[in-house]
Amino acid sequence: MSGFKRLVKNSLSNIINGFSNVILGVVISPVLLHNLSNVDFSIWSLTLQVGVLIGIIGIGIQVTVGRFIALHLNDLVKRQRAMHQSLLFALLLGAICLALILVVAQFFFSLFPEVAATNVNAKRVFLLICSAFVLNNLAAPFVGYFIGIERNDITASINIIFKVILGCSILAVVTRGLDAIAWIYFAINALNQIAFVVLYKFKNKAEKIAIAFDKDLFRTIAVFFSGLLVWNIAQFLISGIGTFTVGKFAFSELAGFAVLMTLVNTGVGILGALINPIIQPMLRMHNSGNNHHVEFLVNKLTLIFALLVFIGICIAWFMSIYILGVWLGNEQAQALHIMFSVLLASYLIRMIAAPYGLMLVAYGKQLSIAYLPVIEGLLNFALSIFFVRLYGAMGIAYSTFISGIVIMIVYACKYRTEAETQSNMIFIALVFIPVLIASCLIALLVTPSGFVKNTVYAIMAVSTVAAAVVILKQVKNIKNLLNQY
Repeated sequence: MSGFKRLVKNSLSNIINGFSNVILGVVISPVLLHNLSNVDFSIWSLTLQVGVLIGIIGIGIQVTVGRFIALHLNDLVKRQRAMHQSLLFALLLGAICLALILVVAQFFFSLFPEVAATNVNAKRVFLLICSAFVLNNLAAPFVGYFIGIERNDITASINIIFKVILGCSILAVVTRGLDAIAWIYFAINALNQIAFVVLYKFKNKAEKIAIAFDKDLFRTIAVFFSGLLVWNIAQFLISGIGTFTVGKFAFSELAGFAVLMTLVNTGVGILGALINPIIQPMLRMHNSGNNHHVEFLVNKLTLIFALLVFIGICIAWFMSIYILGVWLGNEQAQALHIMFSVLLASYLIRMIAAPYGLMLVAYGKQLSIAYLPVIEGLLNFALSIFFVRLYGAMGIAYSTFISGIVIMIVYACKYRTEAETQSNMIFIALVFIPVLIASCLIALLVTPSGFVKNTVYAIMAVSTVAAAVVILKQVKNIKNLLNQY
């Protein structure tokens, strides 16, 4: 199979993986919103967000294992050593997480006094949902193994089956309340992770290599994972902390904000799924000493991402009220469609830098700029507290926009300085297009002038057509490059 076809297959598999999780958001969230009280739905949203924070560990383990498996794909002994040490590492992190969950459960909902208005056992819901995410982390090395051998389609198939079962089961018990939903979530998620373990055992039943604890390899895995963890926690300060901020300072808007974020995360997840498999061909290029090919790939992918984001935001501005109308009903759509468009734009523009981040992961240099996403995350958190107090949930979009554009400028300057091939394409993708998006949205939000709005609409329409043409050209260039590997 050619390099390009292999990438497309793994990207599609990742999207399927993403959509298996989206079932809980896009399909289940509106049902929960209409069947649970606002307080109970807010408990569900807050608890899931804590679970997402715990899940950051699992994502890091998957990427770490995937990288080490890809590096030692043709060496059975080294591959097995990487798996064994990764499993030990995952068990250690799982024990730490479980202990922290038990402690945090004692006081978490005291931060949100409005929760007292429900009869649901919020602490039990918290423990069940968070424990489910711990189980995900324990099974993460097995998912990482299939990522490393470029068989993302296998895990995608398992995920979609169990998420459909989970979605149907939640729909069946939704009238019984949040406690029943939490038990179902925990039980079916546990079966999902067991399926990964069984599949790995079946795949490797002929490989019986007894490996003891390897301190040096364990440390190498832990260091690589730590670099990813810094990145992922920084990302959470941007994409995840908003739920807690709105819950603390604008609790009455939390239910609407949380349900919108499921759609926003769908868009972000699709872009993330598209780009993640690119790490394997990047590794092959890097190991061959062709770093100029890696940079060529990063330049092209970054521009494609920027243009896809622009097109997606333009479409969302015009279509969001109709999409939300079908999804949530006309009344909710009228109240939430502008917030949705701005939230989607603010989160999507940050994904434009994803190819640069994956290049650093492929090089094992993600720690070299780990301080930048941390700074962005802290800036975003501080701004979100300020803006949410003034503008409610919409303040999350404002803070994410500002911090995102600031950090994009920094990334562009740093990448341009360090790259072997000096290309201005990175500035167009990371700076010009995000600023263009922000300018268009600001003009549409603040001006009452019909002439100005029509001018912006014309710019968006012409730019969308031009963007589609450029994307097709860049995809062809990428295809020719990947087919060499």
